[in-house]
Amino acid sequence: MQHVVIIANPFAGTSRSRLDGETACKLLTSKGFRAEFRPTTGTGHATELSSQAAAEGVDMVVSLGGDGTVHEVAKGLAGTGTPLGVLPSGSGNDFARAVGCFTIEQALHTLSTGRDQVFDTASLDGDFFINTLGLLASGLISVRSARLWRWLGHWRYTVASAMTLLSYFGQDVHWRLYRGKDMVLEQKGRYLLAEICNAPYTGGGFLFTPEAKPHDGLLDACLIKGIAPWTAMSQLPKATTGKPLQHPAISVSPCTRLEFTVDSPVAYHRDGEAGFIAAGTHVVKIEKESIRVRVPIGWPKDINLETK
Repeated sequence: MQHVVIIANPFAGTSRSRLDGETACKLLTSKGFRAEFRPTTGTGHATELSSQAAAEGVDMVVSLGGDGTVHEVAKGLAGTGTPLGVLPSGSGNDFARAVGCFTIEQALHTLSTGRDQVFDTASLDGDFFINTLGLLASGLISVRSARLWRWLGHWRYTVASAMTLLSYFGQDVHWRLYRGKDMVLEQKGRYLLAEICNAPYTGGGFLFTPEAKPHDGLLDACLIKGIAPWTAMSQLPKATTGKPLQHPAISVSPCTRLEFTVDSPVAYHRDGEAGFIAAGTHVVKIEKESIRVRVPIGWPKDINLETK
């Protein structure tokens, strides 16, 4: 019988969608696991708990919550060889979408019948992320959505997006993108938004980089130049369809390392957790084959990004 540890943020998600740790234990026990629930008590605690569980030799650690919980649990598991499983119970659940776990039922089926796939992770100035890094307007949207009522669920991102795109006009950025040692792109100017993606989903279901794959050794960088608010409001919602955005101001470039220089602080999110970084030069890079993740048997071919 496989021993799994469930790590939960008891405050993730909305009251309608939240799955509590004790119920998750019962559900996994019914699937044949020996399940143990370990709740978090504050920021960073999920990383400590997952690292400890890996050191104990458990068979899998399951993140129960949203993308913030996945971020912390994955950080503790990176490099250990212990698989990460996901039970989506947050407001965004973008990483869960990326591994085909759009619902609790799909996630339970994946945990009990799936396989373990080696994923890449990434870092911003040495700080870990597994899913996506958002900058500029994307960071501001995350900052604002975190301040809105949790009962709004994924609509928090929609409301925060409208508030941001109507009032923010971008910042000057100097970008340098590399594949290995070779620079593949250099651009500078005023940019509205950037998403550097290891996996395709961000912002509660947006697909700025629908071709991003968390196991291909690359990050997909979506860079959006400064555009008028009405253009942004008409173009960006199209990112929920799974089809590439078609606009001269929007580009998507695969890379292994990205450097950017800004002359004023920039809002950001790492896996949905928001903050600000100082003016200066910053480095984003891929960390290849650094974590194992439980995915459906047919992943990724059985995940239809356009219809989920």
